[in-house]
Amino acid sequence: MHDRRARLLQTIEEAFQGIELGDGVSLRETLVLDDYGSAEDRQAARALDERHDWRRVIADPELVRLAFIGGLSFYDATGLRFHLPAYLSLAVIDFDRPDAGNVFESLMFQLTVMNGYQLQRFAILDAAQRGCVREVLIFLREEYELEDRELDAAIDGYWSTGL
Repeated sequence: MHDRRARLLQTIEEAFQGIELGDGVSLRETLVLDDYGSAEDRQAARALDERHDWRRVIADPELVRLAFIGGLSFYDATGLRFHLPAYLSLAVIDFDRPDAGNVFESLMFQLTVMNGYQLQRFAILDAAQRGCVREVLIFLREEYELEDRELDAAIDGYWSTGL
């Protein structure tokens, strides 16, 4: 299984190589949005966050802490594209850790419940990035013996289109 994890991490790295945050919503900014914070609060939160290398976000404890408050639901398309590889990497590296449950639930919800809001945000992803998400979802389904119709439908449907 170690080789498979390493291959998946390489796939994530290649698919999201060079992606930067730009004007997208940042990690700590999601909490401010969730709390209906001001523009000044958003700017202060953004100042604390990584904007150029998503790989640095993997080790940020806020990635796990903000999974259910703020986090994945509050990224715009550009912010999601920047942070998604960090969440996917965390899923591949260490979803057995005690504090990963909220991240796992949030990630699985965001990637399997296909509605207009999600589809709008996912539209920014290219074929390689969508294929990468699909491969991680397949890995998680097999690794954790998940049986979920929405997961299967997402893997066989949206995440397989255009590949």
